[in-house]
Amino acid sequence: MWNLAVFRPKLMPSVRVCFVTLLPLCLAAPQAFAQNPVHVGSNAAKSVAPVTLQRSDADIFAATLAGRYAQGVDNPKLAAQAWSRAFFRRTTDTDLYDRATAANLEIGNLGMVVRMAKLVAPNQRPPKAVLALAVEALGQGRYQDVARMLDGQKFSPSLTQFANHLRAYALLGQGQGQKAIDLASQVTGISELDDAALMSRALVLVRAKRPQEAVSLFEKARGLQQDSPAGLRFYSQLLLSLGQSDQAEALLKPLAERGSVKAAAFSEALARVRAGIKGNLALNVQDHVAIGMLTLVEAMQESRPPTETSDFLFLLAFLHPTSDEVNAALGQHLARHGYDELAEPFLERVSSLSPDYVPSRTELAWLIYVRDSKQALLDARALAAKHPSSFAAMTLLADMLAANRLDAEAERTYNTLIKQGETANWSPAETWPLYFGRGGARERLGRWPEALADLRFAKTAAPNQPNVLNYLGYSMADRGENLDEALAMLRNAMRLRPRSGAILDSYGWALYKSGRHEEAATMLERAAGLAPNLAEVADHLGDVYWRTGRHEEARLEWRRALSLTPTAEQIKALEIKLVDGLPPDQSRAAEAAILAQTKSN
Repeated sequence: MWNLAVFRPKLMPSVRVCFVTLLPLCLAAPQAFAQNPVHVGSNAAKSVAPVTLQRSDADIFAATLAGRYAQGVDNPKLAAQAWSRAFFRRTTDTDLYDRATAANLEIGNLGMVVRMAKLVAPNQRPPKAVLALAVEALGQGRYQDVARMLDGQKFSPSLTQFANHLRAYALLGQGQGQKAIDLASQVTGISELDDAALMSRALVLVRAKRPQEAVSLFEKARGLQQDSPAGLRFYSQLLLSLGQSDQAEALLKPLAERGSVKAAAFSEALARVRAGIKGNLALNVQDHVAIGMLTLVEAMQESRPPTETSDFLFLLAFLHPTSDEVNAALGQHLARHGYDELAEPFLERVSSLSPDYVPSRTELAWLIYVRDSKQALLDARALAAKHPSSFAAMTLLADMLAANRLDAEAERTYNTLIKQGETANWSPAETWPLYFGRGGARERLGRWPEALADLRFAKTAAPNQPNVLNYLGYSMADRGENLDEALAMLRNAMRLRPRSGAILDSYGWALYKSGRHEEAATMLERAAGLAPNLAEVADHLGDVYWRTGRHEEARLEWRRALSLTPTAEQIKALEIKLVDGLPPDQSRAAEAAILAQTKSN
């Protein structure tokens, strides 16, 4: 991603002024360009007449500049607003339509996607805009329009699967159960996609009043280890409605008691089954479709890129904006992939009565932590007090204590949870978050050998977990231990979570510790663009600038670090560096790196 500090030198000076100084004018008052026309010409070529932009051209020019600027600084909301404004100035411009649609799809503004799609010819609409139109029709009960929108469209296999199930639910809305079952049963020939459709097909069968066949499909999905929380909770209620309460309890018990955050999503359902409380399987069409399509999306996500899963979930949120199941799934997915600003409103919408409430509040607490760590800790304490038997709530409390550097209390809480896991015979795959958290607390308490053992346990159990790779890789690099191994871990973490400023910072710091200062500067500039409010990133960037001879820029970064939220220890170190700079590099790591590069050439 472009950091503004990196992006800016690429621009001509006059363009830089428009992007940075005149951005408010570009966004808020494009008419100023028409009132003061822009003349484009060359002083050296006097024979060429200048071009004057008229009002409509100036409006588009201003909005286009704003859109390009927003993309350059990775601000998708601003980009969507700017490109949409440009398109509505000239709805015949297919390039503007494509840019505006893509930008609005990225942030999930499906209402705008639909509005724009209705202004262009059907053959200009991209596949996901077509799906958005079909979703709108389904949500409004215009079932015949769903087929009209989708018939004859060419989709990728995953989009085809999604579209077929939309059409199947539309057929159910028209009372055509058998046709819906036939359509939902169509296969793509790709096993991952066809297996992913099983639970959604089961919900179609339930709606078509064929519950026993639905049970068979649910069991087949379980055999393939599909564990959509919404789908399994629905299945437990189906079993209860058929008088199979023992089977319903057997389904939910291991899910509710296992050592994972997802367990919270099944605990309430298990309590309802044990109390004999039958849920309402005769959901309204919107609720039924939301749950059915959600099972499809959640089952497909393992084999699809994260951005495609986001697109599908945005479509479901457009279909059913008040669905707790959809809002929880979408908010958690966005948060896990670094789209914090987009994730927060969806997580906020999840009702306190929903079984997805505790997992959603857990994700939300970490989003709040970025801007207010003390408030996040208060929220975690309140959640744990309200749900003291919830593994997810207690783990959040332990993690939040650790994040707020209350490490002794955090370690005690982790110890309690680890003992609970040992008693319940949880597997390493289930308990690694506890060892990871305790390892971090022990590392900060100065007990590195114990911490290293915990962190390596977590990495063995979760070899592709980016937070584990990041913490272990950074801790080793900061100590100058196993630098090649640390760099490899951090490269893997970046691959898994490329938008994380914290992970990019760790990799940049490992490069710095390896003596690769110029590479470190580039990486840390990117990290600063992604995480501008983290004092540690600014501190690290200042150190790298100092080592590369950019002393004034180093002091600017150290001052910026002081203006953020550094720890007391960081404040002391920053104040010393602002006066004295960095001491000479006694490790001679840079010279060693240059020598190694020379030998390899």
